Amino acid sequence: MWIEAFLAVVDRHGFSAAAGHLYRSQGRVSSYVTALERELGVRLFDRHQRPTRLTSEGEAFLPHARALLDELDTGRHAALAVKGLARGDVAVATYPSAGCEYLPHVLRNFARDYPDIEVKLVERRIRGLDQVLDSEEASIAIRPTVPRPMCRTPVHAQPLWREPMCLVVAEDHRLARRGAVRAADLADEPLIIGGRNSEDAEITRLLSAVGVTPRIKYISNQPQSIVAMARQGLACGIINLMALQSIRLDKVAVVPVAPEISREVAVYWTAAAEPSAAAMALLRTVLRTPPPQQVVDLRGTAHRRHPAVFPPL
Repeated sequence: MWIEAFLAVVDRHGFSAAAGHLYRSQGRVSSYVTALERELGVRLFDRHQRPTRLTSEGEAFLPHARALLDELDTGRHAALAVKGLARGDVAVATYPSAGCEYLPHVLRNFARDYPDIEVKLVERRIRGLDQVLDSEEASIAIRPTVPRPMCRTPVHAQPLWREPMCLVVAEDHRLARRGAVRAADLADEPLIIGGRNSEDAEITRLLSAVGVTPRIKYISNQPQSIVAMARQGLACGIINLMALQSIRLDKVAVVPVAPEISREVAVYWTAAAEPSAAAMALLRTVLRTPPPQQVVDLRGTAHRRHPAVFPPL
């Protein structure tokens, strides 16, 4: 990681940009470079210059660092070829907001380690992801934990993150001026929710768990449509935080719900058959990739069994 951090700072012209590229904190990237400098006994960067510049010692080390990384990649590919991972394909299923805001980071990491494995992305509604696992169209799926999977075959699950559900209202709505809205207040508001039907919908179950029976006015499978209807004042939309990252939010207000109503997201994979080497490699990459910002990382929590035993990774 020391060499990767060094080259990222060089190629991205600074520690902050390198941190974003490597999905590490700026302090962590700086510590990697400092450790490398300590090992070499020289200063590689002039940290007083903006943008950060290489010292003469750093310039001399640069071609060797690139050669080291190239050799590491060559060695990795040789090892993968022996293991049977140099070629192959794998499919992963997910719902739209995770497919837009999270999965590209996973695939970027995966492509770095397994550049010749073809990945197929299958996007479905939440309940549709269960059918994808049952049909073996994909052996891995990233989905919210509510509603609970209804797969015919056993599946394993590992929590990934928790994110709040937010209220979206027109900018002139009376709730737009509130710093937060209580979950109990939503009992009197017509709502726009995502899902297939009101009884099985995620938000219905989440609100019911805190004693609120929601008044469902509209149902849509598209986050953009939920926000658009809220913008027109048709009702109050409820939507997960991650979906809001890629939606136009002009003329609406996003209001927190207190106490927080949250969506938990996990990675599921089929337990009925032995996963392929490519599928297990992708699963490991999912579990290594940090979740998006502004959500709670759950990767360190215990896995869940549905109902089979968690296999070694």
